[in-house]
Amino acid sequence: MDAEAFRHFLRINGRSESAASRAMDYAGQFEEYLTENEVELDEAMPPDLESFVAAIESEPGATAKLYLWGIRYYYEFIDDPVMVQVAGEMRRERVERTPFRLRRFRGVNLQVVERLASVGIRNVDELLAVTRMAAERRELAAKAIVPIESLDELVRLSDLARIGGIKSIRARLYLDAGVGSVADLAGWDPVELVVMLRKHVADNDFDGIAPLPGEARHAVETAKRLRAIVQW
Repeated sequence: MDAEAFRHFLRINGRSESAASRAMDYAGQFEEYLTENEVELDEAMPPDLESFVAAIESEPGATAKLYLWGIRYYYEFIDDPVMVQVAGEMRRERVERTPFRLRRFRGVNLQVVERLASVGIRNVDELLAVTRMAAERRELAAKAIVPIESLDELVRLSDLARIGGIKSIRARLYLDAGVGSVADLAGWDPVELVVMLRKHVADNDFDGIAPLPGEARHAVETAKRLRAIVQW
C-alpha cells in the first residue's frame, strides 16, 4: 500500500485526519491478512474480501462493517470498481441488517426468483422460514409455480448462506462441488475440503477461486455449531 498517496486521497475527499487514519488501519489489516495468504492487496478478489470478513466475524457479535468502510475507500483510491461495489454492498448489509437476496446468488434462474418474489419470498430468511420440511417445499413450489428442483437449489444455497462469508460466489462453488447444506459442510475436514474445492475449480473451469485454508476452517467450525434447520 502506498500509505502517503492513500492518505492524500482521503484528505482531498474530505476525510478528517482521524478518519483517514482509521481507514488506513482497516485497509492495512486487510493487507496483512492477504499477505499471510500470499495475495497482493491490489490484486485481491471478492472471495478474498469475503474470507477476511468471515475471519473478523468468527467471534460472536463481531462485525466487519467498519473494516469494509475503510477497505472500500482503498479500492476507490486504486480505481477498482468491482471491489468498491462488493465492499459497499457487504457494508450496507451489516449497517441495514438486510437479509441476503435470492437474486444475488450466482447462477440462479431469475424467472424462478421472480416467481418466488410474487408470493412474498425475496431473501434467504423468508425462504428458509417456509421450506424446512419437504412438504413445505412442495407446497411453495406449487404456489409459486416453480420446479421443485429449482426451489431445492435455492434452499440449499440459502442454508449455506447462514455461514458468514458464504454468499453469492462461495455458495455456488460449495453447492456445485457437492456440499449441499450446512450439515454436509460440518462433516468435512477443512484441509480435505480445500483440496476438493481447488480440484473442482480446476476441473470445471469455475469462475472463481477456492477458499483459503483459514476460510475453510472457519466455515467448517461454524457449520458444526449451527443447528440443522432444513430436513432433506
